[in-house]
Amino acid sequence: MLYKLLGKLPVDTIDFFLTEINKRKDASKGYQWVPFDNFLNEKFMEIFENNELKIDYDPYKKIWIQKAFYSKPGHGWKIHKDGIQCKTAMNIALSCNEDDWIRWYDEDYINSLSKITNNANIQGMGNSRNIDIEDYETIPFIEEIKTSPGDVYLINTDVFHSFKCSGPKDRIIIQTKFKGSPPIDIVDDSLSKKSFTNLIN
Repeated sequence: MLYKLLGKLPVDTIDFFLTEINKRKDASKGYQWVPFDNFLNEKFMEIFENNELKIDYDPYKKIWIQKAFYSKPGHGWKIHKDGIQCKTAMNIALSCNEDDWIRWYDEDYINSLSKITNNANIQGMGNSRNIDIEDYETIPFIEEIKTSPGDVYLINTDVFHSFKCSGPKDRIIIQTKFKGSPPIDIVDDSLSKKSFTNLIN
Protein backbone atom coordinates (compact mmCIF):
# COMPACT_ATOMS: atom_id res chain seq x y z
CA MET A 1 0.00 0.00 0.00
CA LEU A 2 1.37 3.39 -1.02
CA TYR A 3 -1.55 5.64 -0.06
CA LYS A 4 -4.78 5.49 1.95
CA LEU A 5 -7.38 8.25 2.25
CA LEU A 6 -8.85 8.17 5.77
CA GLY A 7 -11.42 10.97 5.39
CA LYS A 8 -11.63 14.74 5.75
CA LEU A 9 -11.43 17.20 8.61
CA PRO A 10 -14.01 20.01 8.75
CA VAL A 11 -13.31 23.48 7.43
CA ASP A 12 -13.04 25.10 10.87
CA THR A 13 -10.29 22.67 11.92
CA ILE A 14 -8.38 23.18 8.68
CA ASP A 15 -8.74 26.97 8.95
CA PHE A 16 -7.43 26.95 12.52
CA PHE A 17 -4.26 25.02 11.69
CA LEU A 18 -3.77 26.95 8.45
CA THR A 19 -3.91 30.25 10.34
CA GLU A 20 -1.39 29.00 12.93
CA ILE A 21 1.02 27.63 10.31
CA ASN A 22 0.83 30.87 8.33
CA LYS A 23 1.87 32.75 11.48
CA ARG A 24 4.99 30.58 11.77
CA LYS A 25 6.11 30.17 8.14
CA ASP A 26 8.82 32.20 6.42
CA ALA A 27 7.13 33.43 3.25
CA SER A 28 10.52 34.31 1.72
CA LYS A 29 11.38 30.62 1.37
CA GLY A 30 10.12 28.53 -1.50
CA TYR A 31 10.05 25.33 0.56
CA GLN A 32 10.44 24.83 4.27
CA TRP A 33 9.51 22.76 7.30
CA VAL A 34 7.40 24.46 9.96
CA PRO A 35 7.89 22.38 13.14
CA PHE A 36 5.06 21.84 15.59
CA ASP A 37 5.58 23.55 18.93
CA ASN A 38 3.84 22.44 22.13
CA PHE A 39 0.81 24.63 21.42
CA LEU A 40 0.19 23.10 17.98
CA ASN A 41 0.77 19.59 19.30
CA GLU A 42 -1.68 20.16 22.16
CA LYS A 43 -4.33 21.46 19.76
CA PHE A 44 -3.76 18.44 17.53
CA MET A 45 -4.15 16.07 20.47
CA GLU A 46 -7.47 17.69 21.43
CA ILE A 47 -9.04 16.06 18.36
CA PHE A 48 -6.77 13.01 17.83
CA GLU A 49 -8.28 10.28 19.99
CA ASN A 50 -6.15 7.28 19.01
CA ASN A 51 -4.28 5.98 22.06
CA GLU A 52 -2.28 3.21 20.36
CA LEU A 53 -0.20 5.45 18.11
CA LYS A 54 2.10 7.85 19.93
CA ILE A 55 3.51 10.89 18.17
CA ASP A 56 7.28 10.64 18.00
CA TYR A 57 9.38 13.13 19.95
CA ASP A 58 13.11 13.88 19.74
CA PRO A 59 14.31 14.40 23.34
CA TYR A 60 17.68 15.73 22.20
CA LYS A 61 16.35 18.41 19.85
CA LYS A 62 13.24 18.78 22.03
CA ILE A 63 10.92 18.78 19.02
CA TRP A 64 7.86 16.79 18.01
CA ILE A 65 8.29 14.69 14.88
CA GLN A 66 5.35 16.62 13.56
CA LYS A 67 5.53 19.52 11.13
CA ALA A 68 3.94 21.33 8.24
CA PHE A 69 5.47 21.30 4.77
CA TYR A 70 5.16 24.74 3.20
CA SER A 71 5.75 24.87 -0.56
CA LYS A 72 5.26 27.88 -2.79
CA PRO A 73 3.91 27.29 -6.31
CA GLY A 74 6.53 25.58 -8.45
CA HIS A 75 8.40 24.06 -5.49
CA GLY A 76 8.55 20.46 -4.35
CA TRP A 77 11.05 17.87 -3.19
CA LYS A 78 13.10 15.41 -5.20
CA ILE A 79 12.94 11.60 -5.01
CA HIS A 80 13.56 10.32 -1.49
CA LYS A 81 12.50 8.08 1.38
CA ASP A 82 11.77 9.78 4.70
CA GLY A 83 14.18 9.46 7.61
CA ILE A 84 16.48 6.48 8.05
CA GLN A 85 13.85 3.99 9.23
CA CYS A 86 10.51 5.76 8.69
CA LYS A 87 7.86 3.63 7.00
CA THR A 88 4.71 5.73 6.98
CA ALA A 89 3.31 9.16 7.79
CA MET A 90 -0.14 10.61 8.36
CA ASN A 91 -0.71 13.78 6.35
CA ILE A 92 -3.40 16.46 6.47
CA ALA A 93 -3.83 18.78 3.49
CA LEU A 94 -4.44 22.34 4.72
CA SER A 95 -3.89 24.09 1.40
CA CYS A 96 -3.26 22.57 -2.02
CA ASN A 97 -4.06 22.76 -5.72
CA GLU A 98 -5.90 20.24 -7.88
CA ASP A 99 -2.72 19.68 -9.90
CA ASP A 100 -0.37 19.13 -6.92
CA TRP A 101 0.93 15.58 -6.81
CA ILE A 102 2.77 12.92 -4.84
CA ARG A 103 4.48 10.26 -6.94
CA TRP A 104 6.01 6.88 -6.05
CA TYR A 105 8.75 5.13 -8.02
CA ASP A 106 10.00 1.62 -8.68
CA GLU A 107 12.79 0.68 -6.26
CA ASP A 108 14.96 -1.19 -8.75
CA TYR A 109 14.61 1.51 -11.39
CA ILE A 110 15.62 4.33 -9.03
CA ASN A 111 18.53 2.29 -7.66
CA SER A 112 19.73 1.81 -11.23
CA LEU A 113 19.82 5.58 -11.76
CA SER A 114 21.53 6.84 -8.62
CA LYS A 115 22.91 5.82 -5.27
CA ILE A 116 21.06 6.79 -2.13
CA THR A 117 22.57 9.21 0.38
CA ASN A 118 21.61 8.26 3.93
CA ASN A 119 22.79 11.30 5.83
CA ALA A 120 21.60 14.32 3.88
CA ASN A 121 20.42 16.71 6.59
CA ILE A 122 17.52 18.91 5.52
CA GLN A 123 17.43 22.38 7.05
CA GLY A 124 18.85 21.05 10.31
CA MET A 125 15.60 19.20 11.07
CA GLY A 126 16.39 15.58 10.26
CA ASN A 127 17.61 13.06 7.74
CA SER A 128 16.10 11.64 4.58
CA ARG A 129 17.29 8.95 2.21
CA ASN A 130 17.79 11.15 -0.84
CA ILE A 131 18.51 10.43 -4.49
CA ASP A 132 20.69 12.97 -6.27
CA ILE A 133 18.40 13.48 -9.26
CA GLU A 134 17.38 17.11 -9.64
CA ASP A 135 15.14 16.71 -12.71
CA TYR A 136 12.74 14.39 -10.91
CA GLU A 137 9.60 15.41 -12.83
CA THR A 138 10.76 13.51 -15.93
CA ILE A 139 11.33 10.20 -14.08
CA PRO A 140 8.72 7.46 -14.79
CA PHE A 141 6.55 6.74 -11.74
CA ILE A 142 4.35 3.85 -10.65
CA GLU A 143 1.58 5.79 -8.87
CA GLU A 144 0.44 9.38 -8.49
CA ILE A 145 -2.14 10.85 -6.12
CA LYS A 146 -3.66 14.30 -5.82
CA THR A 147 -5.23 15.67 -2.67
CA SER A 148 -7.95 18.14 -1.73
CA PRO A 149 -8.02 20.56 1.22
CA GLY A 150 -9.07 18.73 4.37
CA ASP A 151 -7.89 15.30 3.21
CA VAL A 152 -6.39 13.11 5.95
CA TYR A 153 -4.30 10.35 4.40
CA LEU A 154 -1.48 7.90 4.95
CA ILE A 155 1.54 7.74 2.70
CA ASN A 156 4.16 5.03 2.46
CA THR A 157 7.43 6.89 3.13
CA ASP A 158 9.57 3.75 2.78
CA VAL A 159 9.11 3.71 -0.99
CA PHE A 160 10.84 6.29 -3.21
CA HIS A 161 8.54 9.27 -3.70
CA SER A 162 8.48 12.99 -4.51
CA PHE A 163 5.96 15.83 -4.48
CA LYS A 164 5.28 19.08 -6.32
CA CYS A 165 3.18 22.20 -5.76
CA SER A 166 1.77 22.71 -9.26
CA GLY A 167 -0.85 25.43 -8.90
CA PRO A 168 -1.36 29.05 -7.87
CA LYS A 169 -1.87 28.39 -4.14
CA ASP A 170 0.74 27.44 -1.56
CA ARG A 171 0.86 23.75 -0.66
CA ILE A 172 0.70 23.32 3.13
CA ILE A 173 0.58 19.79 4.53
CA ILE A 174 0.73 18.68 8.19
CA GLN A 175 2.77 15.53 8.63
CA THR A 176 2.75 13.32 11.73
CA LYS A 177 5.05 10.35 12.38
CA PHE A 178 4.59 7.76 15.08
CA LYS A 179 6.94 6.12 17.59
CA GLY A 180 8.54 2.88 16.53
CA SER A 181 8.19 3.66 12.80
CA PRO A 182 5.20 1.32 12.24
CA PRO A 183 4.45 0.23 8.65
CA ILE A 184 1.48 1.65 6.81
CA ASP A 185 -0.77 -1.41 7.27
CA ILE A 186 -0.32 -1.30 11.07
CA VAL A 187 -1.07 2.44 11.18
CA ASP A 188 -4.07 1.96 8.90
CA ASP A 189 -5.45 -0.82 11.09
CA SER A 190 -5.12 1.28 14.24
CA LEU A 191 -6.65 4.40 12.68
CA SER A 192 -9.55 2.39 11.25
CA LYS A 193 -10.65 1.87 14.87
CA LYS A 194 -10.00 5.39 16.19
CA SER A 195 -8.54 8.53 14.66
CA PHE A 196 -10.00 12.06 14.89
CA THR A 197 -13.11 12.98 16.84
CA ASN A 198 -14.33 15.11 13.93
CA LEU A 199 -13.19 13.05 10.93
CA ILE A 200 -15.71 13.07 8.08
CA ASN A 201 -15.82 9.70 6.27
